[in-house]
Amino acid sequence: MDELTKELQSFLVRLHYQPEGVSHQMEHYLEHLVCLLEPEDEEALLHYFGILGHEQLSLAEIAHENSLGPEAMMERIDNSLRRLAVTPEWQMMKQAMK
Repeated sequence: MDELTKELQSFLVRLHYQPEGVSHQMEHYLEHLVCLLEPEDEEALLHYFGILGHEQLSLAEIAHENSLGPEAMMERIDNSLRRLAVTPEWQMMKQAMK
């Protein structure tokens, strides 16, 4: 996983464990950011991290819902993170958080 993707992943983990530490505005931006994904990938990502009102599910549960094995599902989630991490939207969000 590259640095851009790690930064986004870290933000999503922080949002799950400390939602009060992320402003309402950043949550709103994130809602728009994840809409850039295909609906199945968006749902998988939101459930994997348990963010934006979605229950956190295990990788096995998400994989089962998508008729994939856990390794294939993890690869899809990683690819989704990478796609979002390189967007101008995420770069603007990072700047706004500084």
